[in-house]
Amino acid sequence: MAVSRSAAPAATGAGRSTQGSGRGGDCITDALKAALVPTGQEMNSRYFDLTLTNTTDGTCTLKGYPGLSLTTADGTRIGKPATRSDNGGKRDVTLKAGQTAHAVVQTPRKEVTDGTCWPEPARIKVYPPNNTVSLTAAAPGQLVVCGDTFTVGPFTARAL
Repeated sequence: MAVSRSAAPAATGAGRSTQGSGRGGDCITDALKAALVPTGQEMNSRYFDLTLTNTTDGTCTLKGYPGLSLTTADGTRIGKPATRSDNGGKRDVTLKAGQTAHAVVQTPRKEVTDGTCWPEPARIKVYPPNNTVSLTAAAPGQLVVCGDTFTVGPFTARAL
């Protein structure tokens, strides 16, 4: 099985999904693991790679955008869920066993906002496309949301 580029702990599902089996069709929450790793920064923004990896021996498809929120260690949501961006261009991503899909997460640097930042998250909460059940993973220490701006792009087959 392919492993995510991240050393982040594996995600855990927050319940059972009733959709599909991870053997064709939409990917279900229970068939995925999530990670979020920093990928760099530019003058005004920080970027992260949100990954979902197919943990089954079958094939499934991610269609569009994830839902993404930040939480404390006890699961209390911090700030607002991420808004959608066009980073990556929307297309279906079919994942064979062990393959990973990627979505760009972006936050502005503190210096280009009003300086108001959310508390540092302990975890991320991810809703795969077309799922109502979430999974969680550790939040990277560099993830700071300032100016109430937090975006996520659609899933793509490769990290951007």
